[in-house]
Amino acid sequence: MSSKLLSAYIYGLFILLMVLALFTAGPFALVVWLFGGDPRWAFQVVVRFFWRIFLKMSPVIGKITIHHPENLNTLKPAIYVSSHQSSIDFVLLGSIIKDFATISNHPISDLPIFMKIPRLVGVYYMEKLNPNAAITVFNRLTKALQKGTNVFIFPEGTRNYSDTLLQFQKGAFRLSVDNEVPIIPVIIDGTGRIVSKGSNVAKTAQATDIDVSFLDPIYPQEGETVRSLMKRVKETMQTEITKNFS
Repeated sequence: MSSKLLSAYIYGLFILLMVLALFTAGPFALVVWLFGGDPRWAFQVVVRFFWRIFLKMSPVIGKITIHHPENLNTLKPAIYVSSHQSSIDFVLLGSIIKDFATISNHPISDLPIFMKIPRLVGVYYMEKLNPNAAITVFNRLTKALQKGTNVFIFPEGTRNYSDTLLQFQKGAFRLSVDNEVPIIPVIIDGTGRIVSKGSNVAKTAQATDIDVSFLDPIYPQEGETVRSLMKRVKETMQTEITKNFS
């Protein structure tokens, strides 16, 4: 099978599963809401389930190994700060981090046709060149943390499958300092060998294994600046990448 046909199958599978997820999540969220529950939680439970199905059914994704699972879903709230190799990373983290909010710079997440569904799932769209959008999303993530919801962010702001981290953006670290919430560094390795940056075509037809490492939480120290915390986290992540990942 050619790479383009394989990619068409993978993206078709993803869209099909997401349509099924939305049709399933709607009635479930309504029932949860009628009984006084949180519809966002209900949407996320269903979508996370279908994301896991996609990861298992995708022919280019092999074994997914989670390293240091004791650091996953144990502290709440926490800010998961992750390296970013591929568009797969978003689905990957969304499938294993429970009760989360995050950022998307893909405009599809804010199209009227989807109404409030991305926000119900916990995904907030941010226009890269709109500073007001950044402030709005920052405030929403702050409210999420205050309610006990986890946040995951890709601080490099773009996909990068080299072994050297790009410059970090400050948002996640300001959230950590302002709200006194720990950061859990995450290293993803393998997804960059499946899909390249700027491309929707699979690089390989072979099932590629993926490693996800959740490092020990890093707490903001009393009086610590955003820049200092950001430097500590980046150095920790870079050391782990250099030592253990290809």
